[in-house]
Amino acid sequence: MEEVWKQLEGAVTNGQNVSALSLCTYLTLSATLALYIRWLYQKCSASSSDTESISRVFPLLALVTTGVIAVVKSSLALSLGLVGALSIVRFRAAIKDPEELVYLFLCIGIGLALGAEQPLLAIALVCVATVFVVGMHFASRSQRQHRLLLTITGNAELHFSDGEASVMSAVETVAGRYTLQRFDIENGRGQVRIVLGDSSPEKTAELIARLRERLPDCDLSYVNLNSTL
Repeated sequence: MEEVWKQLEGAVTNGQNVSALSLCTYLTLSATLALYIRWLYQKCSASSSDTESISRVFPLLALVTTGVIAVVKSSLALSLGLVGALSIVRFRAAIKDPEELVYLFLCIGIGLALGAEQPLLAIALVCVATVFVVGMHFASRSQRQHRLLLTITGNAELHFSDGEASVMSAVETVAGRYTLQRFDIENGRGQVRIVLGDSSPEKTAELIARLRERLPDCDLSYVNLNSTL
């Protein structure tokens, strides 16, 4: 068993390469930092998508990057082989949220630093990123605004004609500036979709209550455009 371990260590180290013990240390540190990044992402992310599904790959991504860099860093041939392999691989997974992409690059950066035997650089990268993420998280919480898509449906003759009882007049009086997205009248029923500007959750609730008072016979529904399904 001891002989097998020596052969394995010799295959890993191979001259100036990192020793097996050092490699295990860097891999462990890489996984630990990536798990912390995963926790930070789940706590501070403003993404509307499932944070668990994307953050599950953070530790593995950092581990793989660390291992790859540790293998190819001392060999030009292996480096060129890695570039060639990556050039023929097509990644089809679409990342729609830029925030997710930033965290993925952060995990890759951790793997690159540790694979190049720069643990202090990896730790410094995580510390600086933490400061920015936490600061932006608390700043956005205090300034969070809602853009609303407001849909109003009612009797076309009563509420979708000119006059003070019209839907458009009520919206202009209560909400002020707005953007008309859609206006439909069919079979005596009218429907209008309006995009309202940024407002706080408290102002949104007050606005909807005032519109219900002005338009008691109409059906109102609204969607927060800052969140997506």
